[in-house]
Amino acid sequence: MVFERRHAQEPTDAAGFLDRGNRYSRNGVYHKAIDDYNKAIELEPENAEAFYHRGCSWYEVGKNEDSITDLTRAIELDPMADSYYGQRAIVYIFEDKPDLAEADEEVCQELRLRAQENKAAE
Repeated sequence: MVFERRHAQEPTDAAGFLDRGNRYSRNGVYHKAIDDYNKAIELEPENAEAFYHRGCSWYEVGKNEDSITDLTRAIELDPMADSYYGQRAIVYIFEDKPDLAEADEEVCQELRLRAQENKAAE
């Protein structure tokens, strides 16, 4: 019976792997999270959220270059997601790239301001 319950919870699609990866990440189990994000990306290679979350997990395990690569891909897929720029700015700071960090922070702030203005106009 335990096997059946565990088996039923095994993800079958990109959204399921992304969700489980996020749960692993929230609990600090970053390598398992990365494994699930890998599966989500295999199933949906254009899934910006999976690249973003995998990039965040790479950062948490100290693989900043991998983090930057994934965050850059997430931005390519969804250039309007302010949090992607904000996270990449943090990684750039730890990579001693303050000019790149500042540029990303500026884009992040601009996108947030636009979103607020759009909400106010509604």
